[in-house]
Amino acid sequence: MNKNTTILVTGSEGNIGTYLVKALRRNYPEAKIIRVGLKDGGEQFLAKDNLHLGDLRDNRFVERIFSEHAIDYVIHAAARLYGVAGFNSDVYGILSNDVKCLLNVLDRAKGVKKFIYISSSMVYESSIKVPFTEELTEEIMPPKSSYGLTKFLGEKAVKFFNQQYGLNYTIWRPFNVVSPLESHERESGHVFVDFYRKIFVERAPKIEIYGDGRQVRCFTWVDDVVDCIAGTLTDSRTDHEIFNIGSSEPKTMIELKDILVQIGKEKKILPDDYNPETTVGSKSFIIDIQLRIPSVEKIKKHLNWQCQTDFKTCFEKFIDYKQRVL
Repeated sequence: MNKNTTILVTGSEGNIGTYLVKALRRNYPEAKIIRVGLKDGGEQFLAKDNLHLGDLRDNRFVERIFSEHAIDYVIHAAARLYGVAGFNSDVYGILSNDVKCLLNVLDRAKGVKKFIYISSSMVYESSIKVPFTEELTEEIMPPKSSYGLTKFLGEKAVKFFNQQYGLNYTIWRPFNVVSPLESHERESGHVFVDFYRKIFVERAPKIEIYGDGRQVRCFTWVDDVVDCIAGTLTDSRTDHEIFNIGSSEPKTMIELKDILVQIGKEKKILPDDYNPETTVGSKSFIIDIQLRIPSVEKIKKHLNWQCQTDFKTCFEKFIDYKQRVL
């Protein structure tokens, strides 16, 4: 990739996008990276050059970006932030926001070399078969949740655009990406930041877990995900392909809570006598998948990729970052 190559990253100031830009700069130091976000993320490793702040729902804003830059690659990572509670309450807002943003960018991407769409494991929402293989979405019912349906429709839009205009694309389906940039100060974030706030900030005597606590997730360290996405940007093996990307180490919500407490004690952040009670059976949300486990056979076979960060190390890194920036 030469210095004349231009990569557009939407959602560049987000919890994943920030790390993605860093990985792109590491892999393609001569390329021009155009960042697009709603606000400046403020991270030191992100330079302030070629940063566009605005709303991707605004046609004029998107048009201006594409008219000012000759874009070679688009990585569409922009999406509304949500937690389990959020995607069950702001149902229309999520659908309206994310679909409009994607379609506005797609409409101007006809001439790019490749369009990268960051989807989600939530497209498998209606599957009862685990682990989830990439072709399952052709067999199962569409998701019922707004967020899952948004990602499902996003994938369809990218593939239809390819069908009509010949757009080269790669679709990535990340599984439970752990980014320490996600704020733990607000309610209803992802479960790991909620647990972090309750355990490390509030020192809560009781940790409530929605449902029965046996919901299974495969938590994946953010660098593992973005290193793969950035590193294979120009790889022809990813052309017109969909890949799951995530850890293959399933853990329950109870195990997540326990490992956070364990790490906190090992690092002398939490006192040895801190043993919060775990209560399960709190009101669960309408849509909360019990088992979310990826098949990673395709990505391993095609790209020789596997997650490098195990469950405990993932949350050691997460806690280290959070403690460092307090």
